[in-house]
Amino acid sequence: MTVWTALTVFVIVVVGTFTTVAIWLGILGWLGAFHMVRCTNCRHLTMSTAREPRESCPQCRHPLLTHPVYAVRHPGARVRVRNDPLRY
Repeated sequence: MTVWTALTVFVIVVVGTFTTVAIWLGILGWLGAFHMVRCTNCRHLTMSTAREPRESCPQCRHPLLTHPVYAVRHPGARVRVRNDPLRY
C-alpha cells in the first residue's frame, strides 16, 4: 500500500507542476512576453519572446533529441516534417 501512496503523490506533484507552468506561460502570453510561433525551417511550433517566426528551433538544431527513431535510422538526413496548412 505504501508504494501506491508514493506513486499517487508523485503523480499529483507532476501534474501540479505541469499545470503551474502552463498557467504561468498563459499569463506571460497575455502580457506579451511569450509567444508560440512557427519555425520558418520546419514549421514546428516553438516558443519565442518575439512575435516573429524563428529561423531555427530546437527540433531543427537537435533532431536526435526530438525525433530519435528517424534520426538513428537516417543518419545525416534532415528530419522532414509535413507542411501544415494552418494559417493564423
